[in-house]
Amino acid sequence: MTRRIETLARSANARLRYRAQPGWMAPMLATLVETPPKTAGWVYEPKLDGVRVLVYTNGGNVRLFSRNRKPLDGAYPELVDALSFAVRGDAVLDGEVVAVDPSTGQSSFSRLQRRMQLRDELKARASSGDVPVELYLFDCLFYEGIDLTGLPLVDRKAVLRDVVWYDDPIRFTPFRTTGSAAMFREACAKGAEGIIAKRAESRYVSARSTEWLKIKCVHQQEFVVGGFTAPKGSRENLGALLVGYYEHGALKYAGKVGTGYDRATLEMLSRRLAPLARRTSPFAPGPAPAGEVQWVTPRLVVEIGFGEWTPAGLLRHPRYLGIREDKSAAEVRREQ
Repeated sequence: MTRRIETLARSANARLRYRAQPGWMAPMLATLVETPPKTAGWVYEPKLDGVRVLVYTNGGNVRLFSRNRKPLDGAYPELVDALSFAVRGDAVLDGEVVAVDPSTGQSSFSRLQRRMQLRDELKARASSGDVPVELYLFDCLFYEGIDLTGLPLVDRKAVLRDVVWYDDPIRFTPFRTTGSAAMFREACAKGAEGIIAKRAESRYVSARSTEWLKIKCVHQQEFVVGGFTAPKGSRENLGALLVGYYEHGALKYAGKVGTGYDRATLEMLSRRLAPLARRTSPFAPGPAPAGEVQWVTPRLVVEIGFGEWTPAGLLRHPRYLGIREDKSAAEVRREQ
């Protein structure tokens, strides 16, 4: 037990629970808002453009899971290796895997896609030199038989800093307690995705919460693919993805995404969508695309960047960014 844990055990016994390490602790999710909070009592972190990862260390073994509990050990073997030395004890940690674009110095979801598609450890190790990844840790849910979710965020962060040895590629996520407006402006000026605001006294809950907020510089979210148009000109495999989101149990059409692809991506998407082909539209009645369309069963989730929502409820200037393996189609809603 670390000194920090011993101090917390004496001062916060009522909020500490002693139990065996759980097999799964679902992640806490942030709520989208337009502007940072103006009141005191918040901490602010950079919003990283990567993929959420839950880290489980037990008896020297390290396991990585996505937010929907898919194993990620084989995708990021270098992180498993680093964590096996870096984490001092049995723990459950929360963080984000990112790939940094060397031209901008910012995390890039599009760049990370080249690693996210790999599940074979040998292939992932071979590609790690071309697309290196880093793990930014920002929370500690469990440590050495103690459930920390009932503690305030600031105490959990203190434990996290204490129980991990931080060295490349494992990093402690920096945070501020003041200057949120300036931090947000700086993030947007650098082309970053935005910032995350977390109430300093917030407890960790396995659900979406207004105790954690996300403020985005750019419009970007997940959508479900419901079909695609035929290719035109020199393009092969498909023309544009037809995407939507769920509202009251129905898949609502959001628009046609025709940019952001290279040849390899078009081939991969065509291969993924072929088994999902169907004759009828999966979208609810409403605006529909014109031209030759191949409908698909709505299972594939993709990340899309866009300019804004039109008054008709469609995406303006959408661009494909990548596939989201860590979210199910049924979860996808329009972010408000």
